[in-house]
Amino acid sequence: MSKMTFAAPEDAYFEFFRADSAKDAHAWAAVMSYPHVRVSATGRIAYYETPAEYAARASWAGREATGWVRSRGIDPVRLHESDDTVHLAGGWTRYNAADQPILRNRVTYVTTRIHGSWGIQARFGTDSFTAGEQIDATAAIGVVEQHLQDVAAGDLRAAADVFSLPLVEVGVGRVDRYSSLAEVHPRLAAPSQPLDVVDVRSVRAAQAGRDGVVVAATWADAAGRSTAAVFLLARRDDRWRIAGFSKLRP
Repeated sequence: MSKMTFAAPEDAYFEFFRADSAKDAHAWAAVMSYPHVRVSATGRIAYYETPAEYAARASWAGREATGWVRSRGIDPVRLHESDDTVHLAGGWTRYNAADQPILRNRVTYVTTRIHGSWGIQARFGTDSFTAGEQIDATAAIGVVEQHLQDVAAGDLRAAADVFSLPLVEVGVGRVDRYSSLAEVHPRLAAPSQPLDVVDVRSVRAAQAGRDGVVVAATWADAAGRSTAAVFLLARRDDRWRIAGFSKLRP
């Protein structure tokens, strides 16, 4: 399977929808960085180790049963960026044969540059978005704020208490999946990692649905180095929990 080359994250983003609408499984798979993961606020995690695996599992039958004929991506917004990672707030609308919208969604795309080409490493889906619906994301924002404060205070038990398991962390060419808090604690405690939080600078909702919110945050460590991250918050039993995150240093 040939690898496509994308000069910018947005190029990979828009090719994603072109290949999807064309039902071209191999072109769709070529848009991704691997391993690739899609984390849904509904609880589903789809993980793909290789392009061949992605193409083999591609299917449009379920969507076609709803009347779907194509999808169109909304114009994406860069939330954070570094030399090898860009967090894109995007999403899509699905259309039927009469060009009528049948479903909308908001998704944050973790795009990474590997061997000189950009690809989509991960997708964080709110998967509960309705156009025009007013969502109060205050509680979800508060969970991330408290999480970062707990990390800064060294209270790792409290910091990990807000995670939804399995928890997904996305890096460049890397997807880590933690199935237990025992696996998460060493990650939080590592002093050399960008989760070393001293000064929380901003925490805001980037995208919001009824059961899923993407929160964008920035902070500084003890050396004054800045870190930016996106967190996917999922509603679990009327409580917001962190289901996945990606961080970068601008």
